[in-house]
Amino acid sequence: MTINNPSAHGVDITKKGILCLLTKEIDGKRITYVACILEQSLITDEKGNHTLHAHIILYFPEQAYGSQVHKLFPTAALQDCAANIISVRQYIMKDPSGAWYKAHPEKIAEKLPDHEACFWEWGIIPDGKRKKVNATEQNRLGADIVQAIRVGKSDAEIIATYPSIWHRSAELRKIRYTMMSQKYRTIYRNLNCIYIEANLPPQEIHKLYPTSSETYVVSDYTHPWDSYSAEETVVFLNYVGQFSWYDIRRYLDGCFCTLSARFSDAVACYRNVLIISPLSFKDMCSNTKDYNPSILIKYLTHVRVYSTIGDDGVDYFLDPETGHWKRIYLLPTHDD
Repeated sequence: MTINNPSAHGVDITKKGILCLLTKEIDGKRITYVACILEQSLITDEKGNHTLHAHIILYFPEQAYGSQVHKLFPTAALQDCAANIISVRQYIMKDPSGAWYKAHPEKIAEKLPDHEACFWEWGIIPDGKRKKVNATEQNRLGADIVQAIRVGKSDAEIIATYPSIWHRSAELRKIRYTMMSQKYRTIYRNLNCIYIEANLPPQEIHKLYPTSSETYVVSDYTHPWDSYSAEETVVFLNYVGQFSWYDIRRYLDGCFCTLSARFSDAVACYRNVLIISPLSFKDMCSNTKDYNPSILIKYLTHVRVYSTIGDDGVDYFLDPETGHWKRIYLLPTHDD
C-alpha cells in the first residue's frame, strides 16, 4: 500500500510507530511480516519539489480484506497485487533485478538515498509460495459444517464454532439451501398459524412470542429472509399487509416454499407462524386491497386478541371438524 505525505497525515512510519500500531494483529499472528520504505514522486509540484510517499508491505498468512487494512491506515491507497511477496519487496526497494524493472524502468527515479529512504523490515520474509491447504482437514471441516446444518444449527452458531469460514457466509447459505431443498421438497408442514391482534407499546410486543434461537423475527420487510436459518418459528412483527397476496399464501400454506433473499434463497422449514399486528384481522385485510379475508382466514389456526399485556388473551380456535371458530383460552399466559 502507499501513503502519500505520511507526516502530513500524522502517520509515524518508523519501525517503532508501525509495529506499535499493528500490536494486536502481530500478537494474534494475523500479520507475520512488515516492511516500509520512503520514496519520492516522479513529478514535481509548481515549486519543483517531489512529493514523498511511503510504501508499506503487510503480509497476512490468511485471507485479508481492504477494509481490515483501512481500519489500521485510513489514508492508505491500496492496489491489487498479482505478484508474490518477494517481487513486491524488490519493487519497493527498487531492486533492478526484479521483474518490475522490465516494465517500468523509469520508476527507478523514485528511489531515495538509503539514509533518506529509512528502509526497515520485521518478521520472517515469506517464501512467496501459496500455502497448501491440508485436504484432510478441509474435508473434515466440510463434513462438520454439513452435519451442523443437518442438526439445525444457525449460520451464526456455525460461524462461531468454525471462525475460519467467517468470510464464506454466502457459500454457507447456498449449502443450506441445497440441503433444505432436498429435505423439504416432498414434505408438507402442518403449520400452526396464529394471528395476534395486539395494539400494544413497542417495548411490550416482544413478550408475545418466544425469544429463543429457534425463533426468526421479521421486522424489516424490504429483505425479510436474508438471515433465515431454518428456525422452527417465524414471527411477522407489526404486520399490516406488507407481503403480497401471492406471497402471504405461500408462506402460510405448508407446501414446499422458497424464501427470496439477496445472497442465497432459503427454504421454509418453520412449523409455527405468528402474525402480530396492531390491527384486527378484518382491518388488516382491508388495509391491503388485494387481500381476500374469507380465503386468508382459512390458513389460520388461531386468532388471538390482546387488550393489555396483562390480559391472558382470548383465543379463537378453528375447529377442523365443524369449520367454526370457537372462543377458548388455549395459549399459555405470557409472563412479564
